[in-house]
Amino acid sequence: MIVAVIPAHNEEGTVGGVVRQTRRYVDRVIVVDDGSSDRTSSVARKNGARVITLKRNRGVGYATRVGMKAAMRDGANIIITLDADGQHNPKDIPKFLKKISEGYEFVIGRRDLSNYPIIKRFGNFALNTFVNIISGTAIPDTESGFRAYKSSALKKLVLTADRYEICDEIIFEVGRNNLKWSYVPIESSVYRKGTGILDGIKIFKFMLRRRKRNLLSYYEDFKYVVLRWARKSRF
Repeated sequence: MIVAVIPAHNEEGTVGGVVRQTRRYVDRVIVVDDGSSDRTSSVARKNGARVITLKRNRGVGYATRVGMKAAMRDGANIIITLDADGQHNPKDIPKFLKKISEGYEFVIGRRDLSNYPIIKRFGNFALNTFVNIISGTAIPDTESGFRAYKSSALKKLVLTADRYEICDEIIFEVGRNNLKWSYVPIESSVYRKGTGILDGIKIFKFMLRRRKRNLLSYYEDFKYVVLRWARKSRF
């Protein structure tokens, strides 16, 4: 069974359309309403989603973890995560499913950031580089929230983040568990304000806490990332 998990906070204007489109490609849609003060829950439910409503805002990381656990309890074999604000196009879901069918355990969407503000592109590049080095991975867009997981692989991940750090904690866990991963190009025509500079600093500190580091560790991870990018073997 394929289950889509959509964390949402005050997205009554977009969540309905996202749910409707997503249902075309999956067996079930779970929307986790992260303490919204608008009609997010009722709109999502009206459009066919199973809705889990959190009494207060706990953060996208917490909402995502709640949704993933619910999907696995429901018997999901594949879990898709995407945003409720319309920046991810559900029409790209078959690309993820194709990669999963080829044997990959984790698939991430690679955005085209050419229409993003230059400061956003620079920040994304810096954070992407840091996350790959500390995780021992060479993933081209670590900050993309459009992802697919085999549930058997997802069960291996130790996830604790409550907020934006969840995206990078997952990358860290992909590297730690040596999951077989790939990426697919996705549409990203709608720019939505996401993580800012302060969020980036929080992510940086969070990731440092996730793993004990020394100079040799950084050197080994940096070497791994450079060699992986040079070979392009997984791309």
